[in-house]
Amino acid sequence: MKHKKVIIVGGGLAGSYAAYLLEQQHIPYLLLEAQPRLGGRILGVQNKLDTAHYFDLGPAWVFPHQKKIQRLSKQLGISLFEQYSTGDTLYQTSAQQPPKRIDGTSENQLFKIQYGSQSLLAALQNTIKQKNICLNHAVTHIEKQSNLWQLSVLHHGVRHYFSADELMLALPPRIIAAHFTDKQWMSGPLLAALQRSQTWMAGQAKFVVTYATPFWREQGLSGQIFSQTGPMVEVHDASTDRHQSYGLFGFIGWPASRRCQMTEQQLKEACVAQLVSCYGFDANNFVECHFKDWATDPYICTVNDRLESSRHPSFQVTEHHQALSKLHLHLIASEFASVDAGYLEGALDAADNGVSQLLG
Repeated sequence: MKHKKVIIVGGGLAGSYAAYLLEQQHIPYLLLEAQPRLGGRILGVQNKLDTAHYFDLGPAWVFPHQKKIQRLSKQLGISLFEQYSTGDTLYQTSAQQPPKRIDGTSENQLFKIQYGSQSLLAALQNTIKQKNICLNHAVTHIEKQSNLWQLSVLHHGVRHYFSADELMLALPPRIIAAHFTDKQWMSGPLLAALQRSQTWMAGQAKFVVTYATPFWREQGLSGQIFSQTGPMVEVHDASTDRHQSYGLFGFIGWPASRRCQMTEQQLKEACVAQLVSCYGFDANNFVECHFKDWATDPYICTVNDRLESSRHPSFQVTEHHQALSKLHLHLIASEFASVDAGYLEGALDAADNGVSQLLG
């Protein structure tokens, strides 16, 4: 059995950032990630025309008030740029009629990570000792024995066992509740709170289509579409740099129950057809298109997440502080943040709080 002072379960932004903070404090730790990559909900697809750029199939936006993500980006040498929104917006109210063109766009200022959110994660990963990262290590059971956490882990079909003094769970609340709770150590109120807390955007799907040139900009359009017909209810400029690596992305409005009855190719074709109906045949001259249905991702989404309407998470970690402290357990996924829960900023906030509590 391998022992570490701290074990982090989950290698998304929160888990990776917690590892980064522990590295700075010279605290021995191990990060266990079930998938063959780090990132969690940060997922990028490489631009075929410029391989340094990755289009975001997960979170992409940074808001002006979100200072933690801005500060970390600066520390890692990663630039932010303003979301392209110059030009008019299209409003689609009927599939049978052309969309309405409205002067100007939303005044909400948004930023994006240059080259895609994947670049931030890659820079963060480069600060972490690779020997402390265990990919393809799926935790199957967690229990508390005496003063130690005991973890059973599968790695390429072989079972391994780990122990730790402190446990950091960088996993969505409902994933913890569904797979890693044990009535011997988990209190009823804590379990109920985990089960109630929806994973932010878990039931959603995102479409990205890439182009050699930004034809919409040439037409005086921002890339924004708001639609009452679908499949996409919102479309935005997906470019990963202000002046290169062009694309559009959309949030799918059709529910998971409808999407599951269609193939991925059918969904992609429906999204492209919607863009053609709004922009004309230029929209059909794409390089590549990509689709990610987060509702089908077992590491992110549960049945309840698929069935419910999307809502912001509101897990009150402070209400369970005494129980968590006694267990030496730290909940650090973005949904556990004290501010901006669910967002990139929330992931950093939750990890900051967890490491601060660990240091005591």
